[in-house]
Amino acid sequence: MSSPLVSVLITVYDRQNYLPAAVGSVLAQTFQDFELIIVDDCSKDHSVGIARRYEDDPRVKVHVNEKNLGDYPNRNRAASLAKGKYVKYVDADDLIYPHCLQTMVGAMETFPEAALGLSWSVLDPPEPYPFVSTPAQVYRAHYLGRSVLGVGPSAAIIRRDAFEAVGGFSGRQFVGDSELWLELAARWPVVSLPPALVWWRRHEAQQMALENGSMDVLHARFELELSILMNSSLLDVEDRRRAGLRLRQHHARRLLALALRRGQPAAACRLFRRSGIGFLGLVRGFQRYR
Repeated sequence: MSSPLVSVLITVYDRQNYLPAAVGSVLAQTFQDFELIIVDDCSKDHSVGIARRYEDDPRVKVHVNEKNLGDYPNRNRAASLAKGKYVKYVDADDLIYPHCLQTMVGAMETFPEAALGLSWSVLDPPEPYPFVSTPAQVYRAHYLGRSVLGVGPSAAIIRRDAFEAVGGFSGRQFVGDSELWLELAARWPVVSLPPALVWWRRHEAQQMALENGSMDVLHARFELELSILMNSSLLDVEDRRRAGLRLRQHHARRLLALALRRGQPAAACRLFRRSGIGFLGLVRGFQRYR
């Protein structure tokens, strides 16, 4: 039996209320050359039992971890079980539209030099979808323009050999997606895919919702972006300087907005100092915020 072209990976932890819809959206794809690997990370609810209901479909394989690994290690665990040319994550509380795999795989096969495909959330891209960008173009757009990299795993498709070549997710909390996208984009071209391939569910227990309300998470993402920028040779010295200033101002603006909403000016000031933003950056951030 030949290997499937795509390995769809659903990692699960206490998602009994959302898992049936996520699995159903995968099984309803117009593109059929896939395997679906569900890896449960020691859920305390009925997620495992729900997942096992789908094992009558020969494309579906359910694995249960012996111990809780956590988000990114569990993503790596799922990828280690994959046999497809591509890996495609679907978060257990998200849905993919029926044309998602067909669109993603078609684009990646059109641009075989690319390692990563990401579905944009804008309707007016610089050229018609799908299109491919070099590492230098991706980095310049990310740091100085409109970035394709600011989406989560459900919006991505990854060439499995490239994923394995960089070692998968590092496991760093809060920044794992951005870190992997930047690492892949530094080495291979990236395909920009059209929007409307994924439906992200919003709910109170959603990881993104929990993280976006934390100043420390914002700061961790800022430090990652700044560190990669300063060590990249994909931008020249002047572009790195401009991008660094832009990044600091954007970070100042977001910190300030969150501090005002939460009434935590002391925490914001602490992170301003750690960021090296300075008084001028704070003023500019405030002006942008207003």
